[in-house]
Formats: sequence, C-alpha cells, structure tokens
Amino acid sequence: MRFSLKKKVPAVIAAVAITGLFAACGKSEEEMKYITDFKAKDYVILGNYEELELEVAEPEVTDEYLDGYIEYLLMSNPSYKEVSGRSVQSGDVVNIDFEGKRDGVAFDGGTAEGYDLTIGSGQFIPGFEDGVIGMEIGQSRDIDLNFPDNYSPNPDLAGAPVVFTVKLNSIKEPLPAELTDEYVKGLNLADCETVEDYRNYLYEGLLDQAKDAYEDEKIDAALTAVLESSVFEEPPAGMVERLKDMLMSNAQAYAEYSNLEIGDYVARVYGGDAGEYEETLTEQAGEMAKSYILACAVADKEKITVTDEELAESLDGRSGVDEEAYREFLLLEKVGKFLAGRASVKSPEAE
Repeated sequence: MRFSLKKKVPAVIAAVAITGLFAACGKSEEEMKYITDFKAKDYVILGNYEELELEVAEPEVTDEYLDGYIEYLLMSNPSYKEVSGRSVQSGDVVNIDFEGKRDGVAFDGGTAEGYDLTIGSGQFIPGFEDGVIGMEIGQSRDIDLNFPDNYSPNPDLAGAPVVFTVKLNSIKEPLPAELTDEYVKGLNLADCETVEDYRNYLYEGLLDQAKDAYEDEKIDAALTAVLESSVFEEPPAGMVERLKDMLMSNAQAYAEYSNLEIGDYVARVYGGDAGEYEETLTEQAGEMAKSYILACAVADKEKITVTDEELAESLDGRSGVDEEAYREFLLLEKVGKFLAGRASVKSPEAE
C-alpha cells in the first residue's frame, strides 16, 4: 500500500510533536527494526479513527467495461496467418535464426534457429526486437547491442557489447478470435454454451473482483484517513532501513524481470527521478514504517493481535519468511479491516 501523509492537524498537536514528547526507551534507533522493538504510542499521536467518514465508489461492472474485457480476451487468444509483401511490425510473430557474438566469438545461449518471437514481448535484451522491426523475409541484419549492466542470467555478459546476426524466415500477424457460440463451446467452461452464457460468466467473475477491490479500497481509505489526521515522530532508523532494503530487493528483482534499470523501474512505480531511486525508496520505507506504527498503536488501544496460530495458518508452511515482518503485515491488514468495518462509507456524488 502507498499512503499520502498530507496532514492537516491542529497547531498545538504539531507543537507537542516537535517538542519531542515521543521518546523511545531501551534500544537505539538503529536497533529498533520491528514494531515489537518499541512502543508505537511513543511515535504517533493518533488522529480520529472512531468516526471515520469515507467515500468509496460502489462496485459495478458496466456494459462498456465488459465489452472491453471480452475484446481483450479475444485479442489474447488469436489465430495467426502468414503474411508477405511487407516488413516486420510490432505485434508480429516472426520466425528467425540468430547468432550472438562478443568480440567476434559466439557466446553460450546466443544462437538459435527457427525461433518464434513476438515483437514487443520483451523476451530479448533491450534493442533486439526493435532491430528486427523493418526487416523483410529472407533478409539478414547485424544488430549492435549492449547487455544490461545488471544482467543476472549471465553476469559475464553484463554491460558487454555484442552483435546479433539475425535472419528473418517468416512473418505472422495475429487475428482476433471471433465471439460465437462455437468459440464459447471450445473454451470448455462449465455451463457455458452460448455467447450469452459467456457474457454472464464473465460478468459474475468481474463483479466478484470489483467487490474485492471495493473492500481493499475501503481499507486503504480508512488507513489513509487516520494517517492524515495523525502526527508522527520520525520512525526508528533501523525500521526504515529494513523496509528500504526490502523495497530495494523487490525493485531489483522486478526490474530485472522487466528488462529495466532499477532506477527506471522505481520511477515508473513510485515516481521521482530515476537517478535518485534510493532516495525515493527511502521515502517510501518511511511511509511504510508510519503505517505499521499507526496499525500497532490502534491495535494496542483496541486489543487487536495476530496470534501465532493465525501467523502459521497464513504462512501455510512456507519457509525462509521473515515472520516478524509478516506479522506486521498481517496486523496492518487486520487493523485496516477493523477501521473500514466501523467507518461510515458512501459513494462519491456524481459530478
């Protein structure tokens, strides 16, 4: 979750926070990594959480959204036809032979024949698929590229300049499936024989998703409302550093999966400047720490806990998990549901 902390609080409360009312005992700031290492009430003056009034749109599935989703599904399950007389375009499925060389020598994993590649899928390193666009059937082309600096599949190639020699064998273009009763029958869905059956089936599924999203939005709105009306002392440095390390590790993994530099990935997800991604993640870690501190403070007042049994059931036998961090997450979830459950919720007025 991401929360905005644009607080509007009485000046007297803000002044109390500034005077240093909040003081932790025992461990140093660097040693306090989890909410169990300190008293949450020493780091937050809770805002009103007992009379929350929230605006969250009721769950619905419009005909327009349903039609768009069906079109997306049809596009996602296309047939293909071979084409000739034109060059490669984005979205085509091309069959290629290719050989990658570094300093004139072929490297492992860089050569294949008869390889089917969807242009725009991001299967290859950045620049490869762009280099194939515009090729004609039977044409060969050398594509000069550099492997990403953080290329984990083969660190020996990280940042290395290479040349891929590519030959284009054929081009196929996708054709969207046509929604008919025969198409629906071919999906082998229970109780789905006609187009009308299929539309009803999809509608019910999308409505269930919308209801789940509605509950999540209520939780987010409730937590955000309390966060905005609360006053925080700077979270313990150890907790912020732990959460930053977690965010950094996740961002690095997702960036590699998406063939992006970590800075570009962070900027895309969280905003900010790609060159200052560490500062962005530090700020996000601070916001996360505040949300956990708030959840713990509410939980302490309302006697809300996450039992060992609940933790074990949620982990479901998974190993290698930071159980204390996961308990924090479950407590935040539990407090969020508590706040949303007692809040007054209405739909936004139509403009």
